[in-house]
Amino acid sequence: MNVESLFHQILKPALGCTEPVAVALAAAAAAQTSAGWTPASQTSLLQIREAEVCAIRMRVSRNIFKNAFAILIPNSDGRKGIVMSAALGVFCDPRQGMGLFQNLDHELIRAADTLVQSKRVQVSIAEDAPSDLYIDVEVEMKTGLGACTIRDEHANVACLKQNGTAIYGCEASETGRPGYSPEIAALKAMSLSELMGLVEDLPEGVLSLLRETMEKNVSACKAGLTRPMGIGAGFFGTSGVAPVSVSQYVSSLTAAGSDARMAGYAVEIMTSGGSGNQGIVATIPVVAYARMHLIDEQRLLKSLALSHLMTMYITSYVGYLSALCGVAIKAGIGAACGLTYVMGGDVEDVERAIKIMAATLTGMICDGAKIGCALKVSSAADMAMRAASLAMRKAEVPDDNGIVAVTAEQTIHNLADLSRSMEVVDQKLIEIMLAKIPQ
Repeated sequence: MNVESLFHQILKPALGCTEPVAVALAAAAAAQTSAGWTPASQTSLLQIREAEVCAIRMRVSRNIFKNAFAILIPNSDGRKGIVMSAALGVFCDPRQGMGLFQNLDHELIRAADTLVQSKRVQVSIAEDAPSDLYIDVEVEMKTGLGACTIRDEHANVACLKQNGTAIYGCEASETGRPGYSPEIAALKAMSLSELMGLVEDLPEGVLSLLRETMEKNVSACKAGLTRPMGIGAGFFGTSGVAPVSVSQYVSSLTAAGSDARMAGYAVEIMTSGGSGNQGIVATIPVVAYARMHLIDEQRLLKSLALSHLMTMYITSYVGYLSALCGVAIKAGIGAACGLTYVMGGDVEDVERAIKIMAATLTGMICDGAKIGCALKVSSAADMAMRAASLAMRKAEVPDDNGIVAVTAEQTIHNLADLSRSMEVVDQKLIEIMLAKIPQ
C-alpha cells in the first residue's frame, strides 16, 4: 500500500463546513462550464456578473441538504444555508476547491444576496440520488447552461455538462458508486491488528502531514477559546470558576474548534474522512492528552495516525455522510483508539475501546451541521477519553450487548448496517427542517 497516498486521501484542508463548500464548488464549476471550462482546460475563467445569472437549480441528497441547511459560511458577514452557498459559489473560483470561500468580498456577497432575494436559486432533494453525498447544480447564464455533479466525496467533480452535452467525466456518475481508491479499499479489508501495524513505520511525508494536521486543528481550537463563538460550548467549558479536570479540558478544547467552524470563523482546518468536525475530534483529544502527559512525539504521531486511520476505516463502511453522527461513531471511535494507543495500549486494549464507544454513542443521530454540533463534538471527545481509560483498565463490553460483537471489526460492520437502516430517520429530519422555512 502507498501509505502516504492513503493519508493524503484521509486528511485534506478545508475552509468552512464541507457540505456548503461542496455545494458552492458545484455551483462555481457549473457556472464556468457554461462557457466550456473544465478542470483540464487552459481557458481563463469567466468574470461572472449577477445580471448574467438567470437561474441556479440544485438537486441534492438528503445528507447534503441537512448538513448545509443552517450552517454559517466563513467570510460572508453572517450568511448561512444551502441556497446562499450556491449563490456565493457561482462567483467563486472552482480551482480553489474546498478553500473557495477564502476570497469572498462585499461586492460578491451583495451579488449573491440579490440572486437569493430575486428567487433565482432553487433547491430540491434528489430522492433518487445514487450516493449519500450527491450534488447536481445547473447554472443558467444568458450565454449558456452549465451543469456540475459532485458525488461520493466532497471535491469529486464527477460530471460537467455544457448546454446538455458532457464535456468532462460523467461516465461513472450515470452508473453505480465508482468505489473507493485502491488504498482505501485495501484499508477497508484490513483487520484491526493489520491496521495498527501501519502506524509502526510511517514515511516522513505522512509524519509531516500529521504535524500540519495538528498545527491547523489546534489553532482552530485555540481560536474558539478566545471568546464565545457559536453556542460557546468550548469557551464556557474552560472558563468557569471551578477547577477544570483533564477530561473536561480536552472535551472543551475540542468543542472550541467546532464552535469556531460552525459559527463561520474563517479558519482552515484539516478534515478527516471528509469532515472538519471529524478532523478535529480525531486530532485534538490525542494531541491534548499527549502534550499534557509529556508523551514523546514519535508515540504521539503514531497515535494520531491510528485515530485517523480508524476514522477512515469506519467511513469506508458507513459512508462519508450518514444518518448517524460521524463525530460520534467515526471520529469518536478513532479518537478512542488513538488515546488508548498513546496511553500505552495494545491491540486488545484498542479493541475494548472500540466496543465501549459503540455501546455508548451509537444512537447519536446526525441532524445536520449547525452550531449545536459543538455539543456532540464535546460528548464524543469526552467519551473517547472515558473509553480509553476504561479499556486500559481491562473493562469489556460483552458480545451479547446490542450491536457489540465478538470482534471490533464485526462491531463496526453492525454499526454500519444500523446506520444504513435509518433512512426513515433522515426522511423525518428533512420534514422537520423544511417546516422551519418561512412560507
